[in-house]
Amino acid sequence: MPAFFASAMKMPVRQLPTLEFRYKHNRSVSYAATLLGVFGNLPKYVRTLGQIAGIVREAKPDVILNFFEPLAAVYALLWPSRPPVLAIGHQFMFQHPGYFRTPRFWKQHLSMRAYTWLLGARASKLALSLYEAPDLPKKRLIVGPPILRKQLFQLESKPDGDFVLIYLLNHGYAQQIIEWSSRNPGIRLHCFYDKPDAPPVFEHSPALTFHGLDGEKFLKMMAECRHVVCTAGFESVSEAAWLGKPLFLVPVENHVEQQVNALDAQQSGLGIASNNFDLDRLAQLPDRLSSGKFCNWVGRAPETIIAAIQRATDSER
Repeated sequence: MPAFFASAMKMPVRQLPTLEFRYKHNRSVSYAATLLGVFGNLPKYVRTLGQIAGIVREAKPDVILNFFEPLAAVYALLWPSRPPVLAIGHQFMFQHPGYFRTPRFWKQHLSMRAYTWLLGARASKLALSLYEAPDLPKKRLIVGPPILRKQLFQLESKPDGDFVLIYLLNHGYAQQIIEWSSRNPGIRLHCFYDKPDAPPVFEHSPALTFHGLDGEKFLKMMAECRHVVCTAGFESVSEAAWLGKPLFLVPVENHVEQQVNALDAQQSGLGIASNNFDLDRLAQLPDRLSSGKFCNWVGRAPETIIAAIQRATDSER
């Protein structure tokens, strides 16, 4: 569990087993291995559904917030008597006609729309977006800004950073970073990755330093860097945009959500999408984004969340 999440909760947190992606060579999503993992763990997941039902009976919540968690969605679909559910995630933008589309990914779009239907079944939905878009009342869908951690708003963005900050979802991409850095020793790189047993900080060379995953440290360095290189996760894109940091986005292989995230961010003027870590293209990025419009949109998050919760509870009375 990320430290910033655990510290933000003012009550005990219970963790339950759920579905996970499996990766090939610590880089690309393996759908076959993921499906095998799901079938192999079905008894465990059935127990998780029972645990969710027990927690709901014990806590008696007025509303359940589901941040795109599949087993919580299955619970919402199968349990006839339960509190109202508000499903929250940027993935629900796949159901919106104003979301980015490309013929290259039409099959993936269809599969993601089916998956988001399952995740939002019998629930109201809050679709998190990089930009404003109309609500869809018939689909019980509200469009809202990214929900970002409060530590971000306490940072002062420095416009003259002298290094590039890199986030790798999977450490299998580290070799590409090492090879590029060896050819470009004049550019300082700080890279955060998930390599097991790696030290908290490893100076590979004077130009390249690796860091273990640390959410708060990464956020502070993001405020100080010149450019951000990451694998197109929605929160990382949103945090960089808030701080005015141009993005170089390399989505995880075979991960359609990240592929569309990267193209959506590129179309929104936040950076460049690429299929590989060809960091020579960093020269195409500006030194800073003009992020005033985006920051105003993010500032509307609290009122949007409250409105979405109210609508979810009203819809099931």
